[in-house]
Amino acid sequence: MPIPLSRPYFTDNSRKNILSGIDEVLKSGQLMMGKWTSKFESSFKICTNTDHALTVSTCTTALQISLNYFNIKDREVLVPSASFLTDISAIRWCGGIPVLVDINPDTLSFDLEDLKNKLSDKTKGILWVHLTGIISPQYKEIIDFADNNNLFLLEDCAHAHGSSIDGLPAWSLGDAGCFSFFPSKIMTTGTGGMLVTSDVNLARYTKQVRLLGRCDDDSGEICIEGNDWFMDEIRTCIGYYQLKDLDFNITRRREIASSYSKAFSKLSKVKTIPVHLKNKPSYYQYTIILDDSISRDEIREILKNKYGISSKRIYKPTHQEEIFKEVKFDLNTLRKTEEVLNQSLCLPIYAEMSNKDVNNVIKAITSELA
Repeated sequence: MPIPLSRPYFTDNSRKNILSGIDEVLKSGQLMMGKWTSKFESSFKICTNTDHALTVSTCTTALQISLNYFNIKDREVLVPSASFLTDISAIRWCGGIPVLVDINPDTLSFDLEDLKNKLSDKTKGILWVHLTGIISPQYKEIIDFADNNNLFLLEDCAHAHGSSIDGLPAWSLGDAGCFSFFPSKIMTTGTGGMLVTSDVNLARYTKQVRLLGRCDDDSGEICIEGNDWFMDEIRTCIGYYQLKDLDFNITRRREIASSYSKAFSKLSKVKTIPVHLKNKPSYYQYTIILDDSISRDEIREILKNKYGISSKRIYKPTHQEEIFKEVKFDLNTLRKTEEVLNQSLCLPIYAEMSNKDVNNVIKAITSELA
């Protein structure tokens, strides 16, 4: 049987509970801002140890809400080029200017020297992406840099459900965190997002703007310009039960990642991402970096056609995306991003992946790259 790259995790019990919950929603006639929204937000708040967890329509929406709150119009935001294209688009949609920062190949996060070099009088904040679910071990330096320069620090946690470092959960390192529940993510609601923060004013702004700008009281008055960026009751019901299975989901991913790392550390033409003991990634993706002498595309085709194994690179460097070709980025400072992402290979990892399939992936990689 083919081995997919990822697969959503729904136990028999959770499927039964979800179906029952959806039926309850349909019978009630309350399709938004009801019981399940409250239960999901409350549970997520406990899970992430935060003051406010607010459901929104997508992670990108959460980013837009946060960036608008920080008022980035005509100001620069430092953002990794090793990120998803909507991190760049969200800044542009809010009237800001994305300034791309190069990658540290050992952390998959900011190159600190380039981060400092990109600071200017126009810099307003930092959009920090926990790529593949790994939080940078240099997190203290990133936080200090933001604090010392009076910059907001917004975490894109789309890959980082359950990730932590030194006991600190993803989102808690900055002013707010934005989570994704897209179908491919560690936990999913089909689509959707969550904005997590300890900032009471950002929480109030989010409640208003996600529901057409209505005041967060019972008046029904419109306080600000908003949008229909809320998550409906059906999706929040799914999210509530997905959250209950998150611990097992991540535990299993870490087991698979450990097996991969142990096997691939012996290969001279493969680099694994080092993770210290107190760094607990969620492993949304497990990634190896191939030696320059190896064609990533050829390996992908071999894995697919010879072994039935799906794989992909993390992302295309955002400055190489066709849609941003006309945007003026400092391309000469982004070479490490290009080298790492273009030689990256994400391997199958998901909660229900069998040990046999894990071993088959290891054997295939070892056989082709030994």
